[in-house]
Amino acid sequence: MQNNSYEFLSRIYDDLMEQVDHAHWTDFVMTLIRSKGDEPKNILELGCGTGNITRELLDRGYEVVGIDISEEMLELAEEKTLEFGDKVILITQDITALDFEVYEIDTVIACNDTFNYILEERQLQSLFDYLYPRIKRGGQFVFDISSEYKLRNILGNHTYGESFEDMAFLWENFYDEQSGLIQMEINIFTRDGNGYVRDIETHYQRSYSIEKITEMLQKSGFREIEAFADFERKEPNEASERIFFSCVK
Repeated sequence: MQNNSYEFLSRIYDDLMEQVDHAHWTDFVMTLIRSKGDEPKNILELGCGTGNITRELLDRGYEVVGIDISEEMLELAEEKTLEFGDKVILITQDITALDFEVYEIDTVIACNDTFNYILEERQLQSLFDYLYPRIKRGGQFVFDISSEYKLRNILGNHTYGESFEDMAFLWENFYDEQSGLIQMEINIFTRDGNGYVRDIETHYQRSYSIEKITEMLQKSGFREIEAFADFERKEPNEASERIFFSCVK
């Protein structure tokens, strides 16, 4: 079981994210980072996608290395960030198999479900273990995940659809209670002459409890671990949809 790499979904990703306030998202992430240490200079962004958060960080003066598994998504990110020159580096890699020897990273972030796409606990633990020695002492690690409540009750077993000028999509979700996995079948219809061409991607996400994530971060050596809910510095509850984690090396 594995995820597709946004080969087709990249075509409509930014349309799907049009209502998302990436400036506010970035502001909240930076608030969590500053609350635990010095203002960072460089930021490693895992799962940077089409570069929406990347661009926001660059606009604020940070140097960014963005990593994503999808070449198609990174091509769009490159277009958005071209003007920043050597202030940004974009790398195509699977974050569950990172291969770089850069150390003394100020801050690592991962936004918008990046870690929900890591389906095996051992892979997520391995990633935390890999990142820890590469972050500078006192450096921050901030990321968010969709909660179990969101995957089960908001997304699970629901179907969504929307049409654009030359494209439409049908998004079907199936949540499995036993495994905590949600399967997302995404049908993308692209206009071709008088008809449409259909492409299908299948994506999976896994829910992780706050307790499990905290335990894994502690095992890797991170400290000052906190969890917040839904873009506010408040404790999560059983109906929280997005959980932010903040910790320090």
